[in-house]
Amino acid sequence: MKILLCSMPDTVPQFSSKTWRAPNLAISSIAGNIQPQHEVFLADLVLKRDTLLPSIKKAIEDYQPRMVGLRAMTFQFNTARKIAAFIKSLHGDIKIALGGYHATLMYEEITSSDESKHFDYIVRGEGEETFRDLLDAIESKKEWEDIPGLSYRSNNCFLHNPPRPLENLETIKLPRRDARIWKGYLFSGKSLDMIETSRGCTMTCNFCSMNRMYGRTFRTCSFERIMQDLTNAKESGAKYIAFADDNITLNVKRFESLCDAIVTARHNDLRYIVQASTTGIASSPALAQKMARAGIRIVFLGIENVSERNLKIMNKGNVLEKTKRAIEYLHNNNILIVGGMIIGHAEDKEEDIAQNFEFFDKANIDFYGEQIITPYPKTGMRDILIKQGLVTNASDYSKYNGFWANVRTKYLSSEDLQFLRWKYRQKYSTFFKTTPVFKANFPFVDLIRKLILRPYYRIKNLIKSIGKTEHEIFKKDMKRLAKMNNFST
Repeated sequence: MKILLCSMPDTVPQFSSKTWRAPNLAISSIAGNIQPQHEVFLADLVLKRDTLLPSIKKAIEDYQPRMVGLRAMTFQFNTARKIAAFIKSLHGDIKIALGGYHATLMYEEITSSDESKHFDYIVRGEGEETFRDLLDAIESKKEWEDIPGLSYRSNNCFLHNPPRPLENLETIKLPRRDARIWKGYLFSGKSLDMIETSRGCTMTCNFCSMNRMYGRTFRTCSFERIMQDLTNAKESGAKYIAFADDNITLNVKRFESLCDAIVTARHNDLRYIVQASTTGIASSPALAQKMARAGIRIVFLGIENVSERNLKIMNKGNVLEKTKRAIEYLHNNNILIVGGMIIGHAEDKEEDIAQNFEFFDKANIDFYGEQIITPYPKTGMRDILIKQGLVTNASDYSKYNGFWANVRTKYLSSEDLQFLRWKYRQKYSTFFKTTPVFKANFPFVDLIRKLILRPYYRIKNLIKSIGKTEHEIFKKDMKRLAKMNNFST
């Protein structure tokens, strides 16, 4: 059987597809675990944002799949639904399976509405074993009702099998990077790939949907498998590796040993990006030193907020001192920080939002990863915000990517939140910030920013602002960004 697996083209406005185009690890992993008699092809549609429909049509014509798998996050679901309709319009006999976080959490809502009419199957939870069993069922080698984690169409309605137990990561085969049909994955001009060393998180953060996917569990891959994966990624041309782990610092001693193993295997010639908790990084000064020796250059650090009140609401605890220590440890080892920030909590006023940006500025956070709190489906935070009457957009999931304001506070409207996020990012923008850490990592980029980009953008922004108020500039920017994921499907 020929199979085409697709990730969605939608991106978050904070992360431009011009500088960040990452392969989808999930579809690569599913491809690696498909039975060898099948032919599988991977289409990361983020590489074809400007020619989406012609590229999908050509892939269908070239590879003639009998099955298409679509994987989508919550904000990408609407695009997945439209792509499914487009594929069915080309070839109505192609079977389409939907997977990912949104499908896992919202399968009952999806299948009980008109949104499901172009989907034949929904793969819930981890997809490697369920999708493999699905292919066997299509070829009459397995009974449909015997496949845990599968929802399937029968007599114009969907039947839902029980959930599948979590998979044993030691039995999961390596991703199929050779099955990718397009090239162009990159970060900052260099080839980028993804690997995982663990799945899950045991933390209780109530704004996160991870525990609905994996429960409060933490499973790890063996170092031998990780080194094999890194070798494979390197042979595929990767220069940068982004770890997809939900919380790689959950076991600090393991992470330290992993860094040592990377050095021993001589994979520290690669450059790494990880996401980590402030508590984990702050727990050991030796960890940041080992991370630097292993080649880790960028950490997405979950700072979240600097307000004790808001940290308590998120079930994060009072971690501000740990945050300061984590920043110090990373910067002392020339590791760049993308600061994760969540604003828009129930009690937030403008001064609360300003406080967070001011903290990031004083702490010399290299890049900002600020988000407006989002009422993601099935999370505890959504329940709280709905009960308080603070959710202003409960159903248009295309805006559920952290950039758009879907809530209000007791003192600020959604429009206020959107504007204040824009205002303070403009004020404290890190695009032209020159920190010693940034200079150590990107000396030539820093020089270009100083001599070329800084004067250019200052002149451009000056021209743009002539005769316009701050709110007029803001509205124009938002109008432009609102079109970012509006594909002609």
